[in-house]
Amino acid sequence: MKRRARTNLILLAVSALLGLAVWAELRREQTMGDPLTSLDIDAVHTIVVACAGCTPRHFEKQGAHWRMLEPYAQPADDRAIARLLAIARAPVRLRHAAGELDAKKIGLDPPQATLQLDGTLLKFGKNDAIDGDRYADVGGSVALVPDRFSVLLFAAPENELAKAPPAAKD
Repeated sequence: MKRRARTNLILLAVSALLGLAVWAELRREQTMGDPLTSLDIDAVHTIVVACAGCTPRHFEKQGAHWRMLEPYAQPADDRAIARLLAIARAPVRLRHAAGELDAKKIGLDPPQATLQLDGTLLKFGKNDAIDGDRYADVGGSVALVPDRFSVLLFAAPENELAKAPPAAKD
């Protein structure tokens, strides 16, 4: 076997192993314990997102679609809203009782970001130094959840606006 073919074969094997590891981790997260909240995300009608250093956003469900009310009064991208709502169902790796952790040290006093789904307020703090999980305060208990959603909380409002349909050609 030539050197180049052997190198390509090794790189292919390493890529396959890395892909398998990613798949296994995602599969493990799907089978983790209870979700962050027991909230019925299909019944949510208002969403308010706020974070340190970003523009607060307010959304409301109107009929079957979502509309951004602040900072722009425009239709929202339903897929972006679905991703925000999915945060409420994030799998919990570990849950701590209220007062067990120092809220200042884990970034929950004040929170780095908040997500209000109707009357339920989710507060988000720093990431855990070892696993990279995010601290989340829900109703006084602090949970560690895989941080796959921070980019959604800190996103610019323009990312959540519905894309305008292409203009009709004459």
